[in-house]
Amino acid sequence: MGWWSGGAPPGATVGSAIIAGHTVHDGGGAFDNLDRLHRGATVVVTTRNGRITYVAKSVTNYPKRSLARQAARVFDQTGPGRLVLVTCEDWNGETYLSNAVVIAEPVN
Repeated sequence: MGWWSGGAPPGATVGSAIIAGHTVHDGGGAFDNLDRLHRGATVVVTTRNGRITYVAKSVTNYPKRSLARQAARVFDQTGPGRLVLVTCEDWNGETYLSNAVVIAEPVN
């Protein structure tokens, strides 16, 4: 799992904090069940400054090419602070066909 340093840090008031994690088709990845998260679920990020609580606003499964076309919106760095979680999804036996993306907003 890793935070994209080109994005906002978790807890920022502007921009998307983007965290990507592995999915392993036979289990053991940090984000194996990310696509099963539901809208309204609580997501907690622990930083060296403490815990930040978010609430999931959307859970979307994007085919690979579709996510590339939506990247400016999904990974936006100009809007209000939020958390974006990303992982691979839809293993076909050879490759992953899509990405699960969760967008969450901070709980105030």
